[in-house]
Amino acid sequence: MRGTPEAIFNQAVRDIAGGNYPEGIRKLEALEARYPFSEPAKQAQLDLMYAYYKNRDAESAIDQADQFIRENPTHPRVDYAYYIRGLVYFEGGANILERVFKADMAKRPPQEARQSFQSFQTLVQAYPKSPYAADARQRMVYLRNRLADYELSVAQYYMKRGAYVGALNRARNLIETYDGAPAVPDALAIAAEAYRRLGMNDLALVAENIQTTNENLPDVINPSAASAGVAMAAQPGSGAEAPEGVGPVSMGRPWEARAALIMANSADLDFEGGATATIDGGAGLLLGLGYSFTDQLRVGSTFTYDQKDYTAQLIEDDATDTVVRTEEGSIDSMTLMVDAAYSFLMGEYKPYVAGGIGWSRVDTNIATEPPQVGCWWHPWWGYICDTWQDTKKVDGLAYELGLGLRYDFSDALAADGSYMMRWVDFENATGTPSFDSFRLGVIWRF
Repeated sequence: MRGTPEAIFNQAVRDIAGGNYPEGIRKLEALEARYPFSEPAKQAQLDLMYAYYKNRDAESAIDQADQFIRENPTHPRVDYAYYIRGLVYFEGGANILERVFKADMAKRPPQEARQSFQSFQTLVQAYPKSPYAADARQRMVYLRNRLADYELSVAQYYMKRGAYVGALNRARNLIETYDGAPAVPDALAIAAEAYRRLGMNDLALVAENIQTTNENLPDVINPSAASAGVAMAAQPGSGAEAPEGVGPVSMGRPWEARAALIMANSADLDFEGGATATIDGGAGLLLGLGYSFTDQLRVGSTFTYDQKDYTAQLIEDDATDTVVRTEEGSIDSMTLMVDAAYSFLMGEYKPYVAGGIGWSRVDTNIATEPPQVGCWWHPWWGYICDTWQDTKKVDGLAYELGLGLRYDFSDALAADGSYMMRWVDFENATGTPSFDSFRLGVIWRF
């Protein structure tokens, strides 16, 4: 790129003002690389972090802000670097899917919220007259409430599990740290209940009295107390601690049993030698058992069974000619799968991706030998005889991928729908046959 530092900088500013952030970023990066000690390059560092932020390149924006703060601690615009850094973390909380499906953000570990709060707090305390300080204070109020909501959700989780000491510590930390947050009254109620369960009735009465006399807590922010809360919340407290990323719902009822109706679509198969088969669509059944390691990750096993009709074109060679013979019938297929599902969101609605690997066995119901007769003595029915006939069976490695949407009605009951594609490595088939299906199921958590 040719031109003076000023010319390159002005061109980049025009690109950014016009919304062409990738081109503006390219020119500002070139300016820094070619003229690192020029005055426009200093300003380019500030504009570059803004361009990264607007281009939704969060990692680059944060790296650029950190580099500017580290290299220019006394620069008159360093407050802007803290502000951009706080904004990037602030907007890293909820993604578009979480906003669309109204995910419960209180159950999500608030790492971005803590980092955003710390950046805004540094800005407010070190540069109180900054033009960005007023907006930073307002965002700190929201972040304080967000951090308090997470502490409350963990305290509620402990109460459900009977870990009353852990619930009490979380509730006390919330009350002492996030003064004025809307979650404080609920934390006082948890503290009172935890004290009562621990046999400390006098302290339970104190907590209840405080809750009664402070029903309308003012929405004010205490930066010094809140900053202590950011540090305290990141450290293990007394009692049982919930791992980061573990929501209170799934860990309370980690096991789940499921049953689903499978609606399989038709499929065409080709085999070596020229034989073909058309498998009609049909219905089947799925049964499964799983374990939720977190509110987003489930691992388990499923068994599926279905019966479908088919039409096959078989190729037979005799001494003089090739004969094409048509066969019709039904097949029974069974598959045992080890699978996993990962949800994008935490809340009532949970879109997810799923995949699994296992073994599939198909009974073609085509006889492989003449019928056989067997007789035996039954203690109730006496001497009986019956016939049976061996049929052609094939099996192979199976694996599947799919997308689904789950809805939690309650802590114990959920439903989901999914679209799955399964591939089975059958012997003598050309390629790997694929089968797709829709599934509608109910889930019981325990």
